[in-house]
Amino acid sequence: MRATIDQSNPSETTPRAEFPAPLRRAWFVWSVAAACYFVALFHRSSLAVAADAATERFSTSPATLSVLSALQLAVYLALQIPAGVLADRIGPRRMITAATLALAVGSAVFAVSASLLGGLAGRALIGFGDAFLFTNVLRLAAHWFSADRFGRVAAVTGLVGGIGQLAATAPLGTSLRLFGWVGTFSGAAALTAVLALSAWTMLRDRPEGPAEHEAAETTGAAPREGVSESLKAVVARGGTWHSFWVHFVMMGQFVAVTVLWGPPWLIEAQGYDSAAASSWVLLCVGGFLAGSWLCGQYVAGRPHRRQRFALGLSTAVALAWVVMIGWPGALPPALLTVLLLIIGVAGGSAMLAFDGVRAANATHRSGLAVGTANMGGFTAAVLIQLAVGGILRLAAEMPAGPSYRLAYLPVLVLVVIGTLAQLRQRRLMRREHPAARATAR
Repeated sequence: MRATIDQSNPSETTPRAEFPAPLRRAWFVWSVAAACYFVALFHRSSLAVAADAATERFSTSPATLSVLSALQLAVYLALQIPAGVLADRIGPRRMITAATLALAVGSAVFAVSASLLGGLAGRALIGFGDAFLFTNVLRLAAHWFSADRFGRVAAVTGLVGGIGQLAATAPLGTSLRLFGWVGTFSGAAALTAVLALSAWTMLRDRPEGPAEHEAAETTGAAPREGVSESLKAVVARGGTWHSFWVHFVMMGQFVAVTVLWGPPWLIEAQGYDSAAASSWVLLCVGGFLAGSWLCGQYVAGRPHRRQRFALGLSTAVALAWVVMIGWPGALPPALLTVLLLIIGVAGGSAMLAFDGVRAANATHRSGLAVGTANMGGFTAAVLIQLAVGGILRLAAEMPAGPSYRLAYLPVLVLVVIGTLAQLRQRRLMRREHPAARATAR
């Protein structure tokens, strides 16, 4: 048995069981759940690549199109606490199946809709399904993997999501050209429905047999704990808020670039065609994959290193946005490469927030804790989407380059706020609990 001390409150010890589930079986179960997360990221990111086709199909402007993305992200954000509560109480298998089915229905509605209202309905359903997947995949991992593997599993889950975003770049663009709007999104809906059936058939909430009961006892599960009591316990933890701000900085700006504003900015302000813009977004997503992998290998599970790395990378993200906003004219390709890689690596490194929040909270609250931390990045993403879209509408008469530089100012402001809040929370944790300084590096 191994015990891990909460870094945000060293006086509380949360025992973590070494789950006796066979590792091969654990990875198989996780892979089915991760496949559902893969399609969620595909659907979440598809609007960015299909932006040109969507503006034509719905007879609207890119700024108005931001409402679709903002609605999807707002639904995702609003459901994070319910997603965490239901993950802890109903179980991941039911929630993952239902969420994947909602993605399929949303994609089907989006495929056949020819009006903005229908598009809104489809993206709302996609946001609903997407909202429940990541939290439940990690809740499943908390049952099937030992605590010392959890950080790496979270990072690999992020890696799978990044591959899902890759599928929503050049491959999706090719599919739109070959099969059209209806064929592409209807096909995606059908494949997603098949995956929902697979999840119901193959997933199990936890290992079966006596080991399940032993794990439940040793992790201190408290199934009768009220929702308000659980939520109070989660938000009282310093590690929860530190993780919230890490995710706020790293994921928010990455989602804003890859989900909607990246391609229009690259086409209108940087002078690239649609194919080249997709390739640049692909590079950013490649950075996401690299960030997820590097963090899983070298940072996850090391609390002191995790905090230092997150703060340093958050500062680098702020500097990247300063350059993007302040650079006169189109960015040189070499500089654009560096900036998009920083944005992408930060997006992948946002998975460290879940390593931190898992360490800061008891196992039976892990779903709620993950959902709370996950709100950070998507709070930032919704604010960014609305702010950028609003400024672009106001600056419609300006040339594209200056208007986008002006519209990106709120991104920089939010990144700076999140980085300072992260630094403040780290100092509070150290001042309140000096013993946390002695954690392993």
